[in-house]
Amino acid sequence: MEDANKKIQRLISEEEMLRLVKYYQEQLTEDALLYLKGRGIEQDIIEKFSIGFEKDTIGFQPYHQDFKGYFRNRIVFPLYTKDKKVIDFIGRSLDGREPKYKSLLGVEDHFFNEAVLEKSQDVIFCNSIFDVLSLEQVNLPAICMVDNQVYNEQIGKIKGKRVFFCFGNDELGRRESIRLAKIFESHVKELYIIRLPQGFKDINDFFVRVKDPVDQFIKLIHLTLEESIYRTIAPEQKNLIIYQEEYNKRHKGNVTGIKTGFQDLDSLLMGGLQEGLYVLGGNVSVGKTTFLKQLTDQIARHVPVIYISWDMTSFELWARTMARLSKHPVQAVLSGSVPIKDIQLANQKYADIAKRIWIVEATLSSGLEDIAFYISKILQGLNTKPVIIFDHLQRIQVSKGTSLTNTEQQLQVTHHLNSLSRTWGLPIILAASETEEDLPSGLLASVDVYLSLEEHSKDQKIPVTLELRKNRNGALGKVQFLFDRAIGEFSKVPEYTD
Repeated sequence: MEDANKKIQRLISEEEMLRLVKYYQEQLTEDALLYLKGRGIEQDIIEKFSIGFEKDTIGFQPYHQDFKGYFRNRIVFPLYTKDKKVIDFIGRSLDGREPKYKSLLGVEDHFFNEAVLEKSQDVIFCNSIFDVLSLEQVNLPAICMVDNQVYNEQIGKIKGKRVFFCFGNDELGRRESIRLAKIFESHVKELYIIRLPQGFKDINDFFVRVKDPVDQFIKLIHLTLEESIYRTIAPEQKNLIIYQEEYNKRHKGNVTGIKTGFQDLDSLLMGGLQEGLYVLGGNVSVGKTTFLKQLTDQIARHVPVIYISWDMTSFELWARTMARLSKHPVQAVLSGSVPIKDIQLANQKYADIAKRIWIVEATLSSGLEDIAFYISKILQGLNTKPVIIFDHLQRIQVSKGTSLTNTEQQLQVTHHLNSLSRTWGLPIILAASETEEDLPSGLLASVDVYLSLEEHSKDQKIPVTLELRKNRNGALGKVQFLFDRAIGEFSKVPEYTD
């Protein structure tokens, strides 16, 4: 089936796209111009890139002839091909609306400002559109991606070029530079990573705040080249500063991660969830899905969560949240025997959390490749990287129609999910209906963190242990919970005093 975005792209004529360019340009308000000026963007660049704006209007007509209202209160940037043909629009929110950046048609396999690749053998690979504009303003060739993923078409466009990566000088920025450098290094002529001075979050910030930014930035380029040409520095030596900073954070207990909502678990994970593959193992019916749904709700207070379910429907998962919030048994919610008012109150509590949760109902015919494609579409509209949960391992096949043994299938799935966690730069949690001893040999090699959920009785309210048995990022240990089977709630074991 043809992708919906591509279908819309095909239906929109070049004349209509140019009409939209003019429509957004005509709406550039004084406030929008002041914002651009505050980011150091001058009038000639605004005109060169046909930057526009859309006022905050009411209503949106979902037809390709009229997209009015889609970018309300956003700076709008046309996305051009190398031949200067408009193929999409990207809007940047000015009032804190999420996502910060969103596109109209979802074009993914182009760079912003890729026309510069036709003119220059050198290019600076930036983090954002504003970085590109800052550099283009001083005639330095620059591009940036419009999506977190890298596509083969993009690799081909910079093949044989000399590429300078320059992202923020924080941990995330450096990691992103290194991640992309590893993807592109075998395809480009030469590759360098420019490190901004401490305190500057990106190139645009550098150009706004530094005196004589052009001279200073060119000095950074020359310094980067000198390090590579005149001094042989092993890659490991270049990473020593990063390693030291990471150790200092761990030593001081300042490591940050995505909070799970379970304080003891966050402490054990050194601040919360990090990029990587987490496997939650345990016997059938031990409460893994219930635990993961509670985990989803707690994480989603601040961070988006994408939950892929092969076993339960979205209604069944919702019922578990309702049971926990209303303090009524799960079975009572599922059977419709809870007072409507109680469920309404629980649903109201859930409403703010639910806006950051995507539940995807998968089937046995859903291949992991299809699911990954669907997730990538969700990621395009998110400004914050989510946590992704797969429930569960034994139901997933890599692609439809494969004839692999169960063991081969599970090994390929974990390897693929580990790779996706690196590509997307986020945590992936995978439930497995087996204990560590029963998992296929070699499977744990693809796992960053292995957690085992163990129950200690079959009573209604029981103590359970979540044991961290493998952790590439830190220490091992255990977290004790009290599991109320009736309402499906995991809570901290109370501390008793005499």
